[in-house]
Amino acid sequence: MNANRAAQTGLGTIGTAAVALAAAWLVVQGPSRAAADEPKRVERLEQEGGPPLEGRLLLDPRAGFRFQASSEPATSSRPVEAGRVIDFADREPSASSIPPLFQARIGESARISGMLRRVAENGLQISVPWQAQPIELRRPGVQSLVQRIGEARVLVDSFDKLDSATWAVGGKPEIVADAGPAPADRALRLPPGGASIERRFEEALGAGRIDLTFRDDGKIHPDQQWTLVLTLRAPTGPANIRIVLGWSEDSLAVESPAGPALAVQRLARAEGWRRLAVRFDADRTEIAVDGKELAHGKGPPGPLESIRLATSGPPSENAGSGGIIGEIQVARFAQPPSSLEIDPTQDEARLVVGDQLFGAIRQGDSDRVEMTVDDRPVVLDWSDLAGVFLRRTPAEGAPVQGALARVEWRVSAGDPTRDFDFAEGAVSALSDSTLTLATPFAGTLQIPRDRLIRLRVLEPGWRLVIDPASHHLGNEIEPRLDPPLPEGSVLERSFELPNGLDGPKFLALDVILVVGETPGLPFSDFVRRGELKTFVEINGVRFDYLNRFVHTANETPERIRIPIRADLLKPGKNQLRIVQTGLAKLPTEYDDLGILGVAVEVADPNGRPGVEELPKEPVAAPTP
Repeated sequence: MNANRAAQTGLGTIGTAAVALAAAWLVVQGPSRAAADEPKRVERLEQEGGPPLEGRLLLDPRAGFRFQASSEPATSSRPVEAGRVIDFADREPSASSIPPLFQARIGESARISGMLRRVAENGLQISVPWQAQPIELRRPGVQSLVQRIGEARVLVDSFDKLDSATWAVGGKPEIVADAGPAPADRALRLPPGGASIERRFEEALGAGRIDLTFRDDGKIHPDQQWTLVLTLRAPTGPANIRIVLGWSEDSLAVESPAGPALAVQRLARAEGWRRLAVRFDADRTEIAVDGKELAHGKGPPGPLESIRLATSGPPSENAGSGGIIGEIQVARFAQPPSSLEIDPTQDEARLVVGDQLFGAIRQGDSDRVEMTVDDRPVVLDWSDLAGVFLRRTPAEGAPVQGALARVEWRVSAGDPTRDFDFAEGAVSALSDSTLTLATPFAGTLQIPRDRLIRLRVLEPGWRLVIDPASHHLGNEIEPRLDPPLPEGSVLERSFELPNGLDGPKFLALDVILVVGETPGLPFSDFVRRGELKTFVEINGVRFDYLNRFVHTANETPERIRIPIRADLLKPGKNQLRIVQTGLAKLPTEYDDLGILGVAVEVADPNGRPGVEELPKEPVAAPTP
């Protein structure tokens, strides 16, 4: 049944309800000598009914998360209760790195952006700019791998080598050892005086972006220049936008004599790695360096045909070392399709133009993806792909135990097209520089503290994700749910539990569009009459129902926690069923709702879980 609610679908935010879990021993890492010499940035602990408290988040080996308030003695700190949020919003990582191309999504468990290295039948590997080791993502488990929405990759080059098939080369450019902002140890050097690389695109770009990292020595070298030239196909002939990166002046410059009229503002050059970003479409051209505007104006007079990086100037002993380029990305803007077909039982390759291919994805890398469609091999280039969506096979994650938290961090500074990445797991260490997080599907992450946005403290304990994928229970098409087509009125999952799990146990569900039982909510009268209920059963025993735990219109994802009777779970294999009931007069008319993730949790038997009580009356007799 489709409730008439203006619901929003998608991943939950940091406001998702806390999970009850049990404490584990943790390691407190002291600051390094270098970190101790640097001023610590302010962090804020949100307080109910009062202003945020400024200070520093700590991790205690006996008591879990604690907070050191700036206004209190350094020898004292206060415990941080589950549900509290620590805000790191004043932190801003360097804007000199290019935002990653890909984003992997694992339901409500994680969303991680990076550069794709490998796709295999048992997992994906991506590299991230904030961690030296690549991240291995489990498959099944990963739900999708997408590029930026509305973009199609045209060119990506981090200059491990200079490919003559990609670039027309002039002079003597060379690959040098130079660790830039990207996770690589190579860069391209254009010697001063006359060297260049040029790329002419097979299809001109009417709208798109160019991102480039370059190193500036901050020095003035008279009569020497290096530039990025964009050549446009104007009605009267070629027109150029010329961006001057150095070296004869102490500021950057933009020239467009036959191109669009641009307002240029002065940006001083500065020593170090910089990021140049160009955005253009039919209406507007924007040029920025490290997130600061350099020029803006009308759209270009025609599509982009080529780009050229070049140095120029007479021979000189004071010419400098030349232009150093770390990485370049070029992408075409494309309109996302308005409607899609979703089949959770198959892998899907979704093309930028809106076409979809269903089958089995076998392997891939950052250039292409190989899949089988109707028993025939198909190879797809990422320049044509919006993303791949993997079949939703049930998948248990690795159990996590300890100081549980949901952590959010910035993908990249100065990037409005993406907000944040996140992951849930156990925080095992927290130093001045790094937060260490063990996750169910992405292994252990080493997240720089200066990238953190928010951290929500969850109840300490043990947590097993038994299905991270989203599902649609009900009987009608509901475009607000993923998938829009219903999968029936029953969801069944099996899971394994180890011995020795002591403490209160819970079934944790991330849900959306569940009809709540609370009076005043839409259709709550039906639920109180015993209709439109969604029951939960473990090992053949029906013990509760979801509607009892939903106290809002549930228009955005919420996490509900349902207590499980101590006698229902057992070591070894267990069976979970989520079962719907319909209307009294229309038994096959169900509540159309989304199950976005399923987990089993065990709280600390000595802790204060603060959960809803078990029902005072039996829910129903045991089912057959």
